[in-house]
Amino acid sequence: MAISFVSNVQALTYTKVAEYLQTADLFKDSLRVYPDIPQFDILYGSTLVEIEVMPWEVHPWEKANLATVRATSCVTVGSTIDHELMHFLLTENRRMRFGAFHLDEANQVLFAENVLGGENMDLMELQTCILSVVTIADTYDDIIAQRFGGRRAIDRLADAIAS
Repeated sequence: MAISFVSNVQALTYTKVAEYLQTADLFKDSLRVYPDIPQFDILYGSTLVEIEVMPWEVHPWEKANLATVRATSCVTVGSTIDHELMHFLLTENRRMRFGAFHLDEANQVLFAENVLGGENMDLMELQTCILSVVTIADTYDDIIAQRFGGRRAIDRLADAIAS
């Protein structure tokens, strides 16, 4: 089954990201390519990063087809979602130079960062985005699990692989 793209810009961005990840010494050995969606997974050290190529449909320019690349890593699973954790995440978001913490539908704590795709996408910016997500997820998983409960995402992943 082939990947369906919303625009030529999304397809172009996907091709650039795929070529980069498949040839980059940092990522090529742990890369998983999805055959039917514009997404990749990378296991970098102890951090799993999902990289999605998405159309950017609602933006400030009237006549532009745009795409973004989002790198996301699950930080913790099962942390207590309460006022204290939300305050902590929002306060830490203010300190971040790029990217932000958020929750997914299952209340897992994630960290994500985006870069603009397209013809002029900077590959150093993409690499920095991915490595920033890795660094933040790896730094904060222990802090959040210790202060707010839950488990580091990598521990859950290790359990799933072992069973």
